[in-house]
Amino acid sequence: MEQNYQSLLDLCDALEAIADSLPHPDARLCLATADALEALVEDTHKLEEAVLFPILVASRRPELDRTMARLRREHLSDSDTVGEVSEALQSFVAGHSTLSPDAVGYLLRSFFGSMRRHVHGEIELLRLFLPDAEGKSIN
Repeated sequence: MEQNYQSLLDLCDALEAIADSLPHPDARLCLATADALEALVEDTHKLEEAVLFPILVASRRPELDRTMARLRREHLSDSDTVGEVSEALQSFVAGHSTLSPDAVGYLLRSFFGSMRRHVHGEIELLRLFLPDAEGKSIN
């Protein structure tokens, strides 16, 4: 999972660089980011649901039911939005975007801000329930 988290954070950095460079972003960076983003988000969600969610259920702490429900909603929202982000990048580079550069920038910033919070929050949850993971790889 650590590799997925690092890759997601790297893609967030790429999205930030793209947003900062609008209206003239690096086309190759846009396309590479768009190509990698959807599969990585989907793979990471599957890993989180296979690793983190069972840990939360096994804790038998009822207050974590709300946490799991929130994480599931975030996964659904991320899955919807990541497609919009990829499409926005591809259409912007192709010159067919219906969005202004400002709107694309807002979409990118909203997504990478949310994704960074999500990744860091799940890392903290893993460290809370797996204290020996502190300072070590979380796989």
